[in-house]
Amino acid sequence: MNPEFFIVDREGVSFVVYRPWWDEGIVHGSTLGPISFAPDSMSASAGVLKEAIGASQIANLRQNHGNVFFDARVGQSLERILKEKRSLERFEECDAIIAPISQNVPAEVVAYGVSTADCVPVVVRGQDGWAMIHAGWRGLANRIIERTVLALGAPLEVAIFPCAGGESYEVGLEVIDAIGSSAAFTPRDGESTRVLLDTAQTAVNQLAPLLRGGRVETSGMCTITDTRLHSHRRDGERAGRALTFVTPKSSK
Repeated sequence: MNPEFFIVDREGVSFVVYRPWWDEGIVHGSTLGPISFAPDSMSASAGVLKEAIGASQIANLRQNHGNVFFDARVGQSLERILKEKRSLERFEECDAIIAPISQNVPAEVVAYGVSTADCVPVVVRGQDGWAMIHAGWRGLANRIIERTVLALGAPLEVAIFPCAGGESYEVGLEVIDAIGSSAAFTPRDGESTRVLLDTAQTAVNQLAPLLRGGRVETSGMCTITDTRLHSHRRDGERAGRALTFVTPKSSK
């Protein structure tokens, strides 16, 4: 594990955090097992996490491996959702959410997140907001990172949380073709049609032209080989989901 990341425990909920943000008092992280944010356990797990981190709402997305993001900073979008729905769990069909840089909704403390089980959870801190991005290989091919970061504006720092590692995630060459020149991969010994895809480094490659010198750190934790983490590649349909989240500080 990259020493810039470490694991904390709050009321029995363990999650990986990025040290500079945690030291700054920003409540965030990527959850470990046994808690799962798979669809069938989302509501129960959201309740446990809210209690652990002091949030009143978890804003999580209905993800579909596309390139659509939801910008909670625009107009009265978040206030409308809070008014119309009792819960924000899985409220939009998209793969990234942009949150305001600070909380400004009265009586609500919202944690914004994306669910993953091998895909890359990317958290971008911008001058005027936060972006939480779910980027599997299809998302990487669909340029969800680029689209979201350009909408976020003025990105400053990025933390990439646990995902499928470059020594374990085997894919076909059609995946590399779909992603294009940003794909980071190594050939499999004796294989002409299969390679090992480094999704975290691919995300870094896609971020590089957008950050203009901004800092990027990757956790170095592989969801496939680390059994503390949820992995669809390892566990199939039995796999749970991690929630990677940020709770912006209060503006009050």
